This record gives sequence, C-alpha cells and structure tokens, in this order.
Amino acid sequence: MLRRSLRLLAATLLLAGCAAPGSPKSSGTVENFPPTAEVQSLHLPFDAYTLSLAEMYTVANAQDWLTRDCMVTRHYDWKIIDRPTNLKDLRNRRRYGVIEPDIAQRYGYHVPAGLLTPLAVDQTSDRRDNSLNETQKEVAYGDGGCARAAVAQLRLPESPDLALLGRLDHESLDHAQTDSGVAPAMRSWRDCIRQMGFEYQSPFAAMSDPAWWADDTAPASSREIAVAVADVSCKERTGLVAAWYAAEVRIQEAAIKKYPAKFDQLRAAVLNEVAGANAVLAQKDR
Repeated sequence: MLRRSLRLLAATLLLAGCAAPGSPKSSGTVENFPPTAEVQSLHLPFDAYTLSLAEMYTVANAQDWLTRDCMVTRHYDWKIIDRPTNLKDLRNRRRYGVIEPDIAQRYGYHVPAGLLTPLAVDQTSDRRDNSLNETQKEVAYGDGGCARAAVAQLRLPESPDLALLGRLDHESLDHAQTDSGVAPAMRSWRDCIRQMGFEYQSPFAAMSDPAWWADDTAPASSREIAVAVADVSCKERTGLVAAWYAAEVRIQEAAIKKYPAKFDQLRAAVLNEVAGANAVLAQKDR
C-alpha cells in the first residue's frame, strides 16, 4: 500500500504533463540535470490541494513507523525507509511536455528515471518489497494488514472530492490551449516547428507521436531527439509555456472560487494528513 501510494503520486505528477495519447517511457537516469529556473517557477493554484512529493514522503515515513510498530507486535520486522522531505516541488516539470533543453537533447521524450522522484528512494522501496516473503506481504498488505492500517490511520474519515479536482485539472490544461493569450503562441509554435522540418499541431501531438512508443525498451531515436529539441526551442522562442501557465493560473483560480467548499475540504485533507504524519514522526524522534 505504501509503495502503491508513491507510485500513484509519481504517475499523477507525470501524467499532468502527458495529457496527450501515448505513454511516456522511462529510460536512463537523470544525472547532472538540475531543474531549470522555469521548471522551479511552475506552481499552480491547484497544487495546494494535493500532497507534494515532500509531503507524500512525510506521510510515507510516518506510515512506515506505524507499519513497523504493528509488524513487531505480529513478530515480523519492517525496514524503515528514510525518504527526504526537503525536496523542491517540481510536480509540474512535465505538465507542458518537455521544456528543458538538456533533457530533450539526451532523452528526447523519454522520461529518465529520477526525473520526478528520487531514484535511490524508489530502488530502496523496491528492494524492501522484493525481500518480503509471501507471509510478510500478507501481514503488511493483506486485508487487515499493518500497512493498510497505517494508511487508514493518517487519512480523514471523509473523502474529499478528488474526482472533481482531477476533472478540473485536466480541463484546466486542455482549455488553456484555446485561451486568447495562448492560441496565438500555439500557432507560432506550429509555424516554428514546421520551419524546422516537422509537422505537429501541438507539443502534446509531438510528444505522443506513435513512432516514439513502438518499443518501450529502446532509447530515444535520433529523430525523436531532433523533434524534442525543436519542440523545446520553439516553446522558448514563442513564449508558449509562459502564456499557457498564466492561462492555467487564471482558470484554476476561477475554479477555486466556483467550488469554495470542495476546495476547503481538499485543503483540510492535505493539512490534516501531513499534521498527523508529523505528530507520528515527532513521537519517534523523542
């Protein structure tokens, strides 16, 4: 359950920038590619209503301790994973497709391991899960399992409307493309990439070209890299990402005003889950 929760978060972070058809591939690892200033500036209003990666890790760390306490009472061990909680919030790193020139040059549209979540943490989690025998897995993850109980303990009894948030988030990304400030930049992007020898209607269309997804294990082809580099270059020349982001801020702020009670509930769920996790961790630090 703990591992699944983190994978769902990673998928959410990734898919936010991959709304077009096709699945992003993961290949290679991020090495010496710190996020650009543009990436670090992409904070949207909806971000405050779901857990950031740092908050998710805080909750997961607390869940680990609760799981361990429970497992010990059943005479089993549980390895604690020390996840970092001082991470920058980069959840929108791929929201508008590839926007970092160096990553496009090396990986094309591939998603290098470690881009959105620290690779070492994922590897440690995998090693722990793989080390469990079938009995340990059942005690941890089965019905009435310790990990399941830990997750339930830190969550509010009521369920915030995550389906509404997910729908509004998708609509924000989609509808912003037709915004009066974005549409001209999108046309300029199409003209720009056509001048570079490629024909795509949008960055998502370029990213989801079936040619890139024929073999999930193969590295990016030279053509994929060329398109990705052109894509990023044209985004920079036309100011597309800045316009798109500004439109989304307006759309999301309007949505929050339209559904104040729903968003209040979502925010309360985030704050309470993190507060509960911090309370557990504070006890362990004594």
